[in-house]
Amino acid sequence: MKLHLLSLFVFFFLSINVFSTKISGNTFKPFVGKTVNLIEYTDYITLNYNVLQITKVDSLGNFFFDYEINETQQAIIQIEYLIGIIYLDPNQEYSIKFPPKSEDGTYKLTRNNVNIIFDSIPMNDINGLVLEFDRLYDQFLQDNRYNVGKSIFHVQLDTFKTSVQNQFKGVKNSYFKNYVRYSIADLELVTPSSHLKVNKLGLYNTHIINKKINTKHHAQMRFLLNFYEKTLNNQIGKVGSKITAILQEKPSYIALDTLLEKDYFFKMKSIRELVIAENLYSLYYNQNYSPIVILDLLKEAKEKGINEEISVITNEIIKNITKLIPGTTPTLIKLLNQKREIISTSDFAGKYVYINFWAQWNKDSQAEMDVFTRLQEEYGEIIEFVSINIDASYKKYESYCASHPNYDWNMLYYGGNSNLLDEFNIYAIPHYVLLDKEGKIIHAPAAKPIPNGQNISIEMLFHNLKKKESKPRTFRIGTK
Repeated sequence: MKLHLLSLFVFFFLSINVFSTKISGNTFKPFVGKTVNLIEYTDYITLNYNVLQITKVDSLGNFFFDYEINETQQAIIQIEYLIGIIYLDPNQEYSIKFPPKSEDGTYKLTRNNVNIIFDSIPMNDINGLVLEFDRLYDQFLQDNRYNVGKSIFHVQLDTFKTSVQNQFKGVKNSYFKNYVRYSIADLELVTPSSHLKVNKLGLYNTHIINKKINTKHHAQMRFLLNFYEKTLNNQIGKVGSKITAILQEKPSYIALDTLLEKDYFFKMKSIRELVIAENLYSLYYNQNYSPIVILDLLKEAKEKGINEEISVITNEIIKNITKLIPGTTPTLIKLLNQKREIISTSDFAGKYVYINFWAQWNKDSQAEMDVFTRLQEEYGEIIEFVSINIDASYKKYESYCASHPNYDWNMLYYGGNSNLLDEFNIYAIPHYVLLDKEGKIIHAPAAKPIPNGQNISIEMLFHNLKKKESKPRTFRIGTK
């Protein structure tokens, strides 16, 4: 009986500490019927996404989320290639408008930032607090843009810090207090070189030593990443030589961790784990280091690390590095084709798959697609050709397919899923991917169908694949 009562108490305690936060949104007519994602970053190093909830824009342009949280957090609302940051307080209701264009008017294939507009902001809500602090922060930078790196900058910064503390002294929200704390600490890193060592020591003792790392707090993470930027690559003297030897001659995560532990700035185990993971991620793309060695060190870091939150980050780094290397199985593509059939890359098991991403606003991608007709005739028996359109309008895609009936391979529409572009690291089009007969990566990106300068056309590889797949002819004496 006591055990039963204890279970009920625990359930009740957990239940009353989880609150429903509601977002009522409205957006513009072109987004009617589009998917809206409520997402969060898995971490602030890879900036990978974790989808929290999914909904649709209704015929009136409205959408709605009801999400349970127990503490303040940052979230992101995404419609196609646009994203807007929103902060969520537990047990709060928000009424917002989602703009149709990016805040600076520029356009990228994914992750164009918009400024979410609030119809009203509840009293003492995290969004109002952040907006007001950011306004003061931006004004300070504007006023002191010519003082950066000078001693006067820190005099002005001390005044700014005192003013901010007085303005927000009654605020109890710990997320916001840390937002202010680490945003200002980040500014304190901007110091004359003659004072850099002393200043960093003060910042370390004030903001890092014996402080818990909240990997979900972007202001703290931004400060830490700036504080320890390029640590492994910038060490000089004997320590620098030893780090280089570990990374290039005798790779060992334990040796690296042991060496850093001798440095006062690395006394905390969690800091060493974070810095090693983030620095190795950068060094993976540095031509002075072996990517195979760096990847092995990251895997060792994940295996031997003790901080669970940082292990999650290390795992996301490994996923980012390995997701498109030859032999890996990429994200499954499952989209509608021009006949309104659901087509999946898994449907093509037993054939190679050559995928191109294109749009009507990109003339190069259309011109290169003209070559597909001939390539399909020559290599269609062993290679499946797939074209994925990333235009915003389904009607434009549909009209284009109707006016090109000779494009009889699978012409798929991405459906506004810009996360698909992230999965394949697509930052420009045309972009090509080649999969093997088991759906695993051969090349990502793959060569184009048309030679461009010194680039070799994909056709040479197609020719070799066809030769490899062709059954050898057998001959008998006395026959032709």
